[in-house]
Amino acid sequence: MANYCVPGEDLVLIASSIAVSLANGRSTDEVNVLGNLLQAIGENLSLIASQRSACEGWTSNK
Repeated sequence: MANYCVPGEDLVLIASSIAVSLANGRSTDEVNVLGNLLQAIGENLSLIASQRSACEGWTSNK
């Protein structure tokens, strides 16, 4: 697996640039739906990662 060690400040700039690009030319409703979709994806990725971490800890403590 590659090491994704990017400074936090750079990630903020990248994320805001992507958000502005995605919002350009879309209605407020479309931007709202897209934002909610991306938020749901992020929450699900966090849930998957936390469960993996918990399971790895559980199996290593056996």
